Amino acid sequence: MSMPPPPPPGMNNPGMNPAAMNNPGYLYPGQFQQAMGPASTGGAPFAGFGSRLGGSLLDGLLYGLLGSLLVVPGTAMVIESLDDCYTINDELQCPDGAINGGLMAGGIALVVLGALVVAFLYLRALGKTGQTWGRKIAGIRVVSKDNGQPIGFGRAFGRQLLSNIVSSAVCYLGYLWMLWDKDKQTWHDKIVGSVVIKS
Repeated sequence: MSMPPPPPPGMNNPGMNPAAMNNPGYLYPGQFQQAMGPASTGGAPFAGFGSRLGGSLLDGLLYGLLGSLLVVPGTAMVIESLDDCYTINDELQCPDGAINGGLMAGGIALVVLGALVVAFLYLRALGKTGQTWGRKIAGIRVVSKDNGQPIGFGRAFGRQLLSNIVSSAVCYLGYLWMLWDKDKQTWHDKIVGSVVIKS
């Protein structure tokens, strides 16, 4: 049986348990820090790519279903407001008075309201607890790397905005960055100082 590697320089501890040192799975303090989360998070393990992707997909489904309660009828109202219009050569033609302005305005208002409600609920959950609906099911949490606390509404908004702009650029390289980053951070995580841990 192969012996475990010697401890890194400066980590010799005469009081270290020899049984632990002979365990092939034993991690010295420096190695432990690389495998687990920062001390500010209580050493909770970083979330992997699969759980983060699963949480995002679940969020898209669940919050999308919530938004559809207002977006679908609003869209139907907009379509209904154009009922007296017709197309010629794939161009929409609406004679004077054909558009029901009140119905269209109400439909647009419902669509906008649905989007705002979903965005608010999502960002509030992300900022207040670090767990949106999908992340809670996936068993992961977004916290501040500095203190292990929830990141707050403002940073949650910035994180989401940056994820859609910065991390999505260059073939989604910003999302894939976590695969080789020591703290498993995406680009938007690094900018706002967040990490994703298992809860």
